[in-house]
Amino acid sequence: MIGLLKAAFVQGQLTRDEFDARLGRALVSRTYAELAALTADIRADVTSGQPGREPAARRRGVGWVAAAVAAVLLAGVGVAVFTRAPGPLRDVGPLRARGPLPAGVPRYYVQQSLGGASGPVTVVRATATGAVTAAVRSPCRQALRTDIAAASDQTFFMVCQGIVGRGVHGVVTGSRIYRFRVTGSGRIGGYSLVRGGTLAGLRADELAVAADGSEVAVTTGPAAATGAAGSAEITVINTRTGARAVWHNGPAVPGQMAFGVGHLSLTADGRELAFLGIPRCIRGPCRPTGNSEEVRAVSPAGQGGNLSSSRLLLRQSALVRLTTGYIDGAAISPDGSSVTVVEMSTPGGSANNIVSVVQVSAATGRQLSVRYQVDTGDGFLYRFFSADPSGRYLLLDVGPTSGTVNCWIDDGRLVQLTPANGTNVLYEAW
Repeated sequence: MIGLLKAAFVQGQLTRDEFDARLGRALVSRTYAELAALTADIRADVTSGQPGREPAARRRGVGWVAAAVAAVLLAGVGVAVFTRAPGPLRDVGPLRARGPLPAGVPRYYVQQSLGGASGPVTVVRATATGAVTAAVRSPCRQALRTDIAAASDQTFFMVCQGIVGRGVHGVVTGSRIYRFRVTGSGRIGGYSLVRGGTLAGLRADELAVAADGSEVAVTTGPAAATGAAGSAEITVINTRTGARAVWHNGPAVPGQMAFGVGHLSLTADGRELAFLGIPRCIRGPCRPTGNSEEVRAVSPAGQGGNLSSSRLLLRQSALVRLTTGYIDGAAISPDGSSVTVVEMSTPGGSANNIVSVVQVSAATGRQLSVRYQVDTGDGFLYRFFSADPSGRYLLLDVGPTSGTVNCWIDDGRLVQLTPANGTNVLYEAW
């Protein structure tokens, strides 16, 4: 069923948002009837164009029904020619042994896993040992967690969607954003509703937070069935005043571009908001962009406006060829000077997939360094990518389809997290 959904996406029957939502529902389905409902409107001949290699599921779960893909907002086929810095590939090993944490590494992180029959399980874990120190709950009734992001001082922000009904018939009635802090002993210090964080009649999915906690950005759209595609809007909330601003696509004018949005990140002070965008022509001829995914930014984030006014930071085609590679995640640095991206590719003449974490200049789009690179063989699975509030330490879950490596990156090496095999992990935040 997942293969059929991927083929439908590649052939254009599903948008990326629709693919993400249906893939998430497929992974948490418990009956054949639930699965059948996901492909009832897909043409029977779709499999004729199914790609030979597995597309990777993108970061972040957009609701617990879509959380099974841990932030699946974009997807693509990893069969590209990669433009990389000279030098040998860095491989997965060796993993650094556990021990005292370097200065600045968060002591705890939040992890959501597939869980069991009751749905995804969200817990707090100690970074050094992997020990579970607390369970994260939904502060309001009949709510499902969709995403969690971290500010400094082990302060986390969480999105909860209100749901009426169950399973494929559940309807989102609104969303709320809460804040909680992890104490020095790994416990949760209590939940509080963010000022301005009640989003009545809206579904809210992917979340980003400024390191100082002053701004929260979340993708939003009209309340709808849990499997419906989200809207390409970003709501930015000033957590001190409760003021809200919306970044939206303009009216559907033929020949104009609209942007699908995902993978949000904010600078430390919350002034600049970066997102991974997918330009789409509304109708009729559009000015060629020569790319697919783009990393774009808006500033000041709290002003709101039209996404067409966003600033281009990086085009996919600057890193990998358009028809065969793609960007799978992006995070702007705390000072806004650079962007770190995850890209999927396949070197020319090779069957192996290369996953690279690359830092580029936000001013010029020029590649600055390769933070990490791994050869996953013929096929790969990607779960999530994010940075800690300092921007130095990167969380990454990626690897062969037989088992991903759940880790954080420090100075070009992977430090293993628990569980080491991240196949069952939906997302993590610290």
